[in-house]
Amino acid sequence: RRARAPEGTERTVFVEKSDMRAKKLARKAGALVIFVVDASGSMALNRMSSAKGAGMRLLAESYTSRDQVCIIPFCGEEAQVLMPPTKSIAMARNRLDRLPCGGGSPLAHGISTAVRVGLNAQQSGDVGRVLMVLLTDGRANISLSRSLKDPEAIAEDAPKPTQDELKEEIRDLCGKVYQSGIQTLVIDTENAFVSTGFAKEIATACQGNYYYLPNASDAAIASATSEAMAATKSDKF
Repeated sequence: RRARAPEGTERTVFVEKSDMRAKKLARKAGALVIFVVDASGSMALNRMSSAKGAGMRLLAESYTSRDQVCIIPFCGEEAQVLMPPTKSIAMARNRLDRLPCGGGSPLAHGISTAVRVGLNAQQSGDVGRVLMVLLTDGRANISLSRSLKDPEAIAEDAPKPTQDELKEEIRDLCGKVYQSGIQTLVIDTENAFVSTGFAKEIATACQGNYYYLPNASDAAIASATSEAMAATKSDKF
């Protein structure tokens, strides 16, 4: 502001705090793709290799979009976060050198672990949308309580859950996935000759998308994931 002064004299300019303006730049949040991979059974190595390749492709393409990738394989009796959310290709290479395979199929624990990771990432503020890409044949034989080491479930005389009980548990988890706001893409890797059709049920229960790709390459998985990500960001999923 200019103070009044007699003609012919210099004017002094006073700047008050209310005169100051600052523009705050909003941090752009990218998307997070969580690959949840069935690493059990005879096709485990193929699924893991394809997920690894797809993850690397997406990271290479996501430099400007700030998207992140996470890989959670499930086998034996539990799921593990093999590669936490990252934008780093170097970290991905280091983390994915060894791919766990074989044993049981704790599908429920894989899904619940993905939900936990996705919600934690959103709370950090670095991630906007979360897309869970589930590579599975839809088969499960390990209950969530056993994966979580519930004393009753891991006791020697604990009864084995039936297929109906396992499926109902997974359907319930899928409802929670949808309620959490996490989008889902199910890639069915089951051989058509022995298909149970449950992978498609999972996609329906999550209100997500479904692809039947029994021999999917990393390029095919990356392409399907990129399409789903684009739809998620444009609210057309």
